[in-house]
Amino acid sequence: MSSVKFLAFADLHHYPEVFYTFAPERLAAIRQRAIDEKVDFVISLGDFGGGKPLDLLAEYAAFPMKTYHVFGNHDTDNMTLTEAIKAFDMPGKGYYFFDCNGFRFIILDNNYVNIDGSILHFELGNYFPHPNTREILPAEQVDFLKETVGASPYPCILFSHSSIERECDQTPGRPFRSAIINRQEIIDVINQANSRSPGKVRMAINGHYHRDFLRILDQVVFLDLNSASMEWVNNPHDHFDRELTAKHTYAANTVIYNEPLCAVITLDHDGTLQIDGMKGSFYKNVTREMTDNPPCDRSGRPCTANIQSVKMKMFYR
Repeated sequence: MSSVKFLAFADLHHYPEVFYTFAPERLAAIRQRAIDEKVDFVISLGDFGGGKPLDLLAEYAAFPMKTYHVFGNHDTDNMTLTEAIKAFDMPGKGYYFFDCNGFRFIILDNNYVNIDGSILHFELGNYFPHPNTREILPAEQVDFLKETVGASPYPCILFSHSSIERECDQTPGRPFRSAIINRQEIIDVINQANSRSPGKVRMAINGHYHRDFLRILDQVVFLDLNSASMEWVNNPHDHFDRELTAKHTYAANTVIYNEPLCAVITLDHDGTLQIDGMKGSFYKNVTREMTDNPPCDRSGRPCTANIQSVKMKMFYR
């Protein structure tokens, strides 16, 4: 087959009594869209849950097409890595690849933190006290990426929770939360592969930032995929009913999307890329601009309740 079609979503944040995301209803709508669009597979780009979302994980696994996971930073907040690998039905580790319709899809796990010189996977909130040394792709994964891309007979698509495209925030005294700390090593692998075989790595998609942004860098399409549920704000607001905020611990630290944002992405071997996104709206019409928080993130990207739709054709030579 010359094309592949899949549905991607990110940051569902199923965490009852902590976030108000009505995640089961969102997941059901995502399932129906995947069926209606006749996609080849569905992938979650991390932060599926925050507690132990075993009920919803079972529903996701029961979709009538293949489903895949990327680990997000919050997916192991209340589980050990071993427990999470079992719960999320990962193939023994948080990184792996699969082939579909003549494309190779590579799942990376950047949820590692440097604690006193030891590179450890996120689990049970161990990364919270270390904002300056988190989001790392360990050396063995960089090697895995290089080998997996190099051995692939197909064009490759990368999935990660944190961004490969965003540059790290180097401002003194501010944490490296803008991107994967050693992102340049990943960029080097991509560029070296594409210099040998143009179009070998065609696209990289991430979640985590709850933003809608697309950038083409060195002929690779980077998609910053918006959250399926909401946006976090550091400073709480008082625009929601007290009954709601009393039932959900961090509801006042969010602005919530009404729609279950997701994207249907179609890739063709001739370089055609189509992203069918969604236009959404905010719950109770409460936007980030109405809260006591900066309107944009550190990369200058605003919060919207949308995922853009795009159709383009890339030429590789």
